[in-house]
Amino acid sequence: MFVQFGMRRKVIVLNSDRMWQDTKSISDVMARKTPCFRAPAWFLLLFLCAATFAMPGFGHAPITNGLLAHWSGDGNAKDSANHFDGKVSGGLSYVPGPTGQAFQFNGGDAQVDFGPNIGNFGTRDFTIAYWMKTSDPYHLTAFLDKRPICNAGNWWDIRVGTGGPPTPGLLAFEMDDGTQDGYVRFVTTRPLNDGVWHHVAWERQSTSSGSITYLVYVDGMLNSTTNHPYATEVQNTAPLVMGQNTCQCCDGTRPYRGTAAELQMFSHALSPEEILSLYKAGQPGK
Repeated sequence: MFVQFGMRRKVIVLNSDRMWQDTKSISDVMARKTPCFRAPAWFLLLFLCAATFAMPGFGHAPITNGLLAHWSGDGNAKDSANHFDGKVSGGLSYVPGPTGQAFQFNGGDAQVDFGPNIGNFGTRDFTIAYWMKTSDPYHLTAFLDKRPICNAGNWWDIRVGTGGPPTPGLLAFEMDDGTQDGYVRFVTTRPLNDGVWHHVAWERQSTSSGSITYLVYVDGMLNSTTNHPYATEVQNTAPLVMGQNTCQCCDGTRPYRGTAAELQMFSHALSPEEILSLYKAGQPGK
């Protein structure tokens, strides 16, 4: 049996009740067969299992590089990465989520307020990732909002569904800096209001040419992209709120009805491999 560790190959030769190991070539080990210890069969099995799961590609370590905030929703709204603890209000409750508990929004007054100091990306790259589940058939509902007014200005938000044309279940990310060309909007290519858990990640990524690419991943796979000539600058004092949207006053947006968990924000655009790792780490039932 051969187990690969980096650039060296560890060889384990099993023969009856003896085990030999070395870190040199296979032929050298086979020629010398130096016994190192005796072990019962159960110990050998345990050793081989441990070696297998220690190999690269097994397990999914948390991504901490550039992590600005992480709200798991596991029974509270605490930020495990920084100090942006949320405040829950209204009819918010907790239900089983992909890995632990999750925020449950009642489509009425439930919300989580994360405060005004998170989500101010300026012109920097970023990633916003989370798990969500909804079956709401309405065509335009809140999800995540950092928006002081329902008009042109300096803000960003994520909503479920689109108003024009009315399409339930599509996810839409919007960002504006109040300038003539600052408004950005991009949408998933398929509805996600099917009542099952989905992992979603939105990114802004600078390119070598100086332009900006916006990307959205669904369940670990790239779903849609859009390009913009420059980075829309977003910096405001509005609180970041999940479950409600400022435009509920004006354009028919309704509060979010569904669940959400593992909301994370990063100060850079994660790689496709990192996005896939986040998805695999949180898959329901793991």
